[in-house]
Amino acid sequence: MNITRRIFTSLVLLSVFAAGVSAQQRVDVSGMTVSAAPMWETRIGDTIRGMPHLQAGSVVVVGESGNVSSFYMSGTPLWDFNARGTAVPYIARSYEAATYICNTEGVFMAINRVGRELWRLRFDSPITWPPVVGWDGRVFISVGSSVTCRTAAGNALWSINLGSPIAFSPILDRTGSVATVLQNMDFVKIHQFSRVERLRLERLPVMIVSLNEGNRQSYVLFYQSGEMDKIYFDDSARDGSKLTRSSLGRLPAQPAASASRGNQFVVTLRNGRTLCLDAGGNTLWTRNSHEAPEERGAGNLAMNQAAMMFDERGIYTITVRGISAYTQEGRRRFVHRLNVECSGVPAFSDEGLLYACGVDNILRVFKVDARPRTVIQNRYYGPEPEGSYGMGNPPPSPWASDSSRYQSGNQDSAYNEITAAIRSGQLGVNEPIYAAYIMEMVGFFIGNPHYSQVRPDVSPTQRIRLIGLLALIGSRETIPFLWNIFDRDPEPAVRRACADAIGIIGVDPTGRSFLSYNFLLSPNNPLTDPQLVLAATSSIARLCRFAGPPLATEGIRILRYFSNLTSLPQHIRSQVRAELDGLFREGLDRPMQ
Repeated sequence: MNITRRIFTSLVLLSVFAAGVSAQQRVDVSGMTVSAAPMWETRIGDTIRGMPHLQAGSVVVVGESGNVSSFYMSGTPLWDFNARGTAVPYIARSYEAATYICNTEGVFMAINRVGRELWRLRFDSPITWPPVVGWDGRVFISVGSSVTCRTAAGNALWSINLGSPIAFSPILDRTGSVATVLQNMDFVKIHQFSRVERLRLERLPVMIVSLNEGNRQSYVLFYQSGEMDKIYFDDSARDGSKLTRSSLGRLPAQPAASASRGNQFVVTLRNGRTLCLDAGGNTLWTRNSHEAPEERGAGNLAMNQAAMMFDERGIYTITVRGISAYTQEGRRRFVHRLNVECSGVPAFSDEGLLYACGVDNILRVFKVDARPRTVIQNRYYGPEPEGSYGMGNPPPSPWASDSSRYQSGNQDSAYNEITAAIRSGQLGVNEPIYAAYIMEMVGFFIGNPHYSQVRPDVSPTQRIRLIGLLALIGSRETIPFLWNIFDRDPEPAVRRACADAIGIIGVDPTGRSFLSYNFLLSPNNPLTDPQLVLAATSSIARLCRFAGPPLATEGIRILRYFSNLTSLPQHIRSQVRAELDGLFREGLDRPMQ
């Protein structure tokens, strides 16, 4: 009787489980998901142009009418933004979830995480490819044959004319530079500090991936014929000869999409096959994707119908008809097929969500992978940038060993030189040199046992001026230096300048600056003065506006404490409350859900 009851119970449980599964998904005999109901869907009311753009747990889509909309990964609408004209389908999102768009009139705009415009600039024509966001928040913007580089706050760093229009979408390579090909068939590597290396090709490729072979940077170029070239970058070679090219063999069919990780790369062919290859072009494994005829696919995949991802979770082939997932060793993990016609390639998120925009103007979101990314996540946002430009700890400046640099006249001369370069918008190759000089002069007292507050080598006035220049250079990698000076410099005016600079740079995704500002709340802190509190207030408000929640939520909490400090004059507390009211009106106090 007990055995019969246990069997009956087991059958009931299996039936319930099967019913639950069938309500959400159908499973093939190998246990791979082949279809599923969406977690949520929403009608956009417009045909979506291009691929959805993901970052920090949210998605941004652009409609043909030019409207830009964002949704949280749970389906909550976040914001709608009017691009004041038709937006072109080229979008980028930063590490801090700022969105960069451009309309057909050539107006380029930065939008924060709650849909508020941060800054704008105007070009003579609209951007021709998606912007590329660098490791420290800088933005590389392509317009015709020109590339301009701006800080996260919109300040100009440099602009160059490449002499020929860019042929296809630039990529951020494994060194933090931008790589692309021009219509005149020049392969170009554009350094973050504006240096350009070129190599003439014999024909135009259709795709590029970047490889990291130990300490060596290389690129794989794919051609429509299936042939591949390898380009090596040798940083030790003289300028103008750092790039060399060799043949890498031939794919068995035309490529449709590709991706890379470390010294391996993957390719999805137009016939629906997915290949994994090593840096020498040797095939490690090949499998069918859901697009292959053997898997009931069409076997005729166009390039604008596919994308690939390759991260620590594995390899993904994403097309307008679904997604196939593999382990790095080639075992197929699952296949998810879409039962709707998509207007563009879906986007796959760090959380395992597939965002698909249908031709019926409905955005559908599917949970297709239970394996989220495992890389270290920032407290407020997603994975850290892949690398650093070294702006937080640059090599010694050319003035480092010159004792005469502390002479007043020489300090004025260096200040004027850096100021002129910043105003010209052409910092270029001198950017790390100038940043190093500023840090050496501002932080001269750190570790100096002979430092005198009475007669310092660099006066507070000079330090304040130089900190203002560092703010305009605008690399978020300099933020730790600024809060270090804020914590240690005995001059309140210098500390105020640091707070102002952090706010002007606008980017502190770790929120470490808030810890320094919290020190102002310490009882009987002798370094606190009302103007310093106002500077910290302004800095926090700027950071909140750029990044939005959840960083803004933490910043607002600190400002509430400031507004209730009885040790502060009433007019200071009123100014803090006025800043708080502005953040509330902009909705920055509301958590994303």
